[in-house]
Amino acid sequence: MEDFVKKIGVGAFDARLKRMTDAMTYSIRAMYKTLNIDIEPNWYLVLTLIKNIKSISVVEIAQRMGFAHQSIDNITKKMISSGYLIRYKDVKDKRRTIFELTNKAEDILPQLENIWNIGEDIFQDIVPNSEVILNQLELIEEELKKSSFGDRIVAKLNKDKNE
Repeated sequence: MEDFVKKIGVGAFDARLKRMTDAMTYSIRAMYKTLNIDIEPNWYLVLTLIKNIKSISVVEIAQRMGFAHQSIDNITKKMISSGYLIRYKDVKDKRRTIFELTNKAEDILPQLENIWNIGEDIFQDIVPNSEVILNQLELIEEELKKSSFGDRIVAKLNKDKNE
């Protein structure tokens, strides 16, 4: 059967990225379940960031990762309920909530880091010149920071209408 999304070409770029992301997330979730590790695939970045920057706020996590505050808030709530993070109020600024890794997170990090390193090796096997793709993604991200995709479409429509 013909792959409709591939047939659309560049017009379905976002759908292809989503499809790949969904497939990877599903397989990683299944892998963690097989290994009896009770984490979610999207916790990787938060765990790594908090390991490297002790005592960090949800706002700082969101800014450093380029994710919406609400997304990080949802992730950290799940991580707290699963015992991987603790949160407390900053003593200098009571409005700021600070996160730190728990002993449970610290104990499992070496195992997770081994898994993540193997995952990077597997990605290199799947995508031999992955730096080319990563560079292209960076260019796209930088361009979209300058002006969103939707804003560019509206600007083009307005330009075409005025010509």
